[in-house]
Amino acid sequence: MIKENQPEIIDVEELMKDLESDEDEDGEEEDDDKENIRPNIETENVDCSRQNCSTTAVPLSEIDVSSFRRPDLNSCTLFDPKLLAAFEQAVKELMKMNEEIHHVEKKPRIEEEEEEEEESDPLLAFEEKCPAGGDGSVILYTTTLKGIRKTFEDCKSVRFLLESFKVIFYERDISMHSEYKEELWRILGGKVMPPRLFIKGRYIGGADEVLTLHEQGKLKVLFNGIPLDNCNGACEGCGGVRFVLCFVCNGSHKIIGDDGMSSECMKCNENGLIVCPLCC
Repeated sequence: MIKENQPEIIDVEELMKDLESDEDEDGEEEDDDKENIRPNIETENVDCSRQNCSTTAVPLSEIDVSSFRRPDLNSCTLFDPKLLAAFEQAVKELMKMNEEIHHVEKKPRIEEEEEEEEESDPLLAFEEKCPAGGDGSVILYTTTLKGIRKTFEDCKSVRFLLESFKVIFYERDISMHSEYKEELWRILGGKVMPPRLFIKGRYIGGADEVLTLHEQGKLKVLFNGIPLDNCNGACEGCGGVRFVLCFVCNGSHKIIGDDGMSSECMKCNENGLIVCPLCC
């Protein structure tokens, strides 16, 4: 049994050990706090006058007023004329540049449209030279004279080619009718030799040009819109010659009057022939 009012015995050694352990823990905490301690930074008063700070306000009395443009109150604008002139010049240059770009872009479009038109109507690629009555038809100037064999053979080849396409064409023999020769020379501006082909008022060329187009397969498309010849055989009136004897002078090209005097027939050509009224 424990006795009451008995003084408590204190172990000094244990108490000293506890104190030493507490001191060690406090020392470690202080070391940890020292690492996190921020240095005391003292604010220094900076003398702006010594460092010539740019933020220093300039007194109004020291401002150079002459460097500023004074607006003309009587002018229609308060902007600087030089600035406006520079702006207008820049706008003009920009508009000019846009027009040039638009023109460059537009030019290929025009060329493409022209190419499309040429593709749609290949006759537009040929020179426009229209004989009398040749608008919308095919006219071939030839000769039946065999004086120059090559010319005669060329005329025969082109005639045969047109007949093979079975299109209606009008042959004008310059050896049978001098007006045809003068007409051909007038259209082409010189003394040229047949054959010469015209389609819808466009000059196609001579035998070499026509045969070359046929070899390239480009001749047939030129006859688009030309009516086909459905006749079987030659014309009953002229037999394919396209000329007949004059009905007035019977091919003599002369008319004898009642007084026995003769005069030229005005109905026929120099050979006493007239164009066949059936096929021409």
